Amino acid sequence: MNQPPPAPPGQPPIPPPQPVAIPVPMLPQPDFIRLSEGLLTVAREIALIPNVPVQGILNAIMASLHRIEGEVAAGLRTVERRLDRIETQLTLVPIRIYNANVNSSTNIMYPPGINVVPGMPLTRMEIHTITCTAGFLYLYPPAQLIDSFLQE
Repeated sequence: MNQPPPAPPGQPPIPPPQPVAIPVPMLPQPDFIRLSEGLLTVAREIALIPNVPVQGILNAIMASLHRIEGEVAAGLRTVERRLDRIETQLTLVPIRIYNANVNSSTNIMYPPGINVVPGMPLTRMEIHTITCTAGFLYLYPPAQLIDSFLQE
């Protein structure tokens, strides 16, 4: 150990330095035993990860996705049918407005795709004179009735 330097002649000897206690707050310290046990537990659990039944989980997820896809597709088909009906109704609006505003002797308009055959009403006045039988025959000509009956 180092000795203190000798005292100058005629002076008392220099006392050795005394250790000085520096106050250090006692903060929580790690428990290394618990830490090593915890790391061993983590290592054992990580080794078990390959045992997870991933295929079963993936199959369940895929089945759910297919079910959801079917529900969405059915919903989209329903929306598409409704939009088609709305579009059809909207294309008829100008014809309906025209037919509602013509006088009783002016020819009415029929929607596109309707073949006007002899006997169908051409004016609003003729529409008011249609009987139930005549109206039914306009809507369902006999040839169409026979075809639909044979298809059933």
